[in-house]
Amino acid sequence: MKSLLNKIIIPFFGLGLMITACSDWTELEPKYAKDLTQTDKSEEYYEALRAYKQSDHAVAFGWYGNATGIGVSLENCLAGLPDSVDFVSLWGGWKGMTPEVQRDLKYVQTVKGTKALACCIIMEMGDQITPEEYNATREDRHKFWGWVDGDEEAIKASIVKFANAFADTIDKYNLDGFDLDWEPSYDQPFETNKEMCKNGRIAIFLQTLIDRGMGARAGKGKLLVIDGEPEHSEIPAEMGKDFNYFIGQAYSSWGDSDLDGRLARIINHYDGVLTPEECAKKFIVCENFENYAQTGGVSYYYDREGNNYKSLEGMARWKPQYNGETFSRSGGVGTFHMEYEYKVSGMSGNYPFLRNAIQIMNPAKNKWL
Repeated sequence: MKSLLNKIIIPFFGLGLMITACSDWTELEPKYAKDLTQTDKSEEYYEALRAYKQSDHAVAFGWYGNATGIGVSLENCLAGLPDSVDFVSLWGGWKGMTPEVQRDLKYVQTVKGTKALACCIIMEMGDQITPEEYNATREDRHKFWGWVDGDEEAIKASIVKFANAFADTIDKYNLDGFDLDWEPSYDQPFETNKEMCKNGRIAIFLQTLIDRGMGARAGKGKLLVIDGEPEHSEIPAEMGKDFNYFIGQAYSSWGDSDLDGRLARIINHYDGVLTPEECAKKFIVCENFENYAQTGGVSYYYDREGNNYKSLEGMARWKPQYNGETFSRSGGVGTFHMEYEYKVSGMSGNYPFLRNAIQIMNPAKNKWL
């Protein structure tokens, strides 16, 4: 992230009443779900919820950090998210996952149909996943993975090994795919020579994940998404067919015209591979709730008609436009550090801004909140 590092109506703020600790669950029988949520939601409800998440709709997404799977409330539990959140990217905590977080994850996957992805920035060989005893220096990481400067065959083999380690970790913890945080054009708050950002190296990494069954064309239910700069020249246009979503860090967006411009760059990059409408339906736009969780975004977002909204609401109302053509919807909306919105001062319930955005995007759908 560029930040520092239609029959069942559910009450709008129903999940705000949940107070049972997520550490109490040890299995997934209906009685645990009922005890957890303090509601009378039936298995028929959850079956319909899971079916909804398989339907064609604008999704609700977020980067989720600080998951513990324990506590006297659900503030640090995935189970505390609105039922209608489609998927999250775990911003930390996806490797070495504790038993509590694994139970929390299994609950939302099995009962609610919510997906969770591993997510990280990748700029150097070994980022995030090198064992600590081999991680002291770049040279140590290179040696561990088999990277040899100047030997492209060795470099390619090391990248395949590196990507397979991610896939193995995703399989180990039964995660639902991978979110590549890709922003090579931006300075980072850590030292890096960006060696994975040139010579087609990130394409080798991504292709290995695709070969392991991730992405839209694999058809195995494992997501492959890219955020940051999905239009960057190092990302092959043909992979547009493999990415389930492009995720825009549209932080502090000033309005529809800004989002249209971001979409145009993606459309131009994947021209000839995806239609403009296909790009629009894959494009999720996100606000920075590390800074704006208590306000629902910035206050200067304007739509095409000059109406003013808080930015997350404006993003939910946005109908993408390109070369004079208006599309029915975007891919959806999301927030960075979504968990910071669990409680909002002066507002009842939890996640009020995200819930409002969901209802705006899918007003004719069941209110899976």
